[in-house]
Amino acid sequence: MNRTDIMNRLRVMLVSLTVQAVIGFADYITGAELHLDVFYFIPIAITAWYLRRSDIIISAIVGALTWGCADIRSGHHYSNLGYWYWNILVSFSSLLILGLAVNALRDNLKKKEEARQELLKALTDLRQSTEEVQKLQGEFQVICAWTKRIRVEDKWMTIEEFLRDHLHIKLSHGISPEAKDKLVKEAEANKQPE
Repeated sequence: MNRTDIMNRLRVMLVSLTVQAVIGFADYITGAELHLDVFYFIPIAITAWYLRRSDIIISAIVGALTWGCADIRSGHHYSNLGYWYWNILVSFSSLLILGLAVNALRDNLKKKEEARQELLKALTDLRQSTEEVQKLQGEFQVICAWTKRIRVEDKWMTIEEFLRDHLHIKLSHGISPEAKDKLVKEAEANKQPE
């Protein structure tokens, strides 16, 4: 990770933690009667959209602990301290699940955009190829009667070059049955008697 990435990561984490602190303070001031739990989703969503999964876990832990501290400090008394721990665990779990969901959404949107860009490039390439083929179809093509080379834009090329370069057709070579029969006959005719 380069210095710029580290600085951007620290900035986003600082914004996320600052928002969590403000929400925690507001949660503390309003007391146990007013629940601000849903607002803890804002900093986790910021972290999830811009950072990595490990940062989401850290943000979820900090968010749950901030909520837990604000809850206790605001005067909420529990009959059993285990309930408070349970509520922190539930808060952590909900923040983590939301963060991972937002992170997955971001990744899916990024993949969708990459696929869209690839599709646009393929369509552009196809359009260019189609225009080139239409241009070639509209022109009179000249083929040398002796060498079987074709003239395209005052340049002579083999049929293979033409198909490969202008029509973007992949070629391979083989032998037709007629050519094979001819080669066999020539080979038999050139065979020296023993």
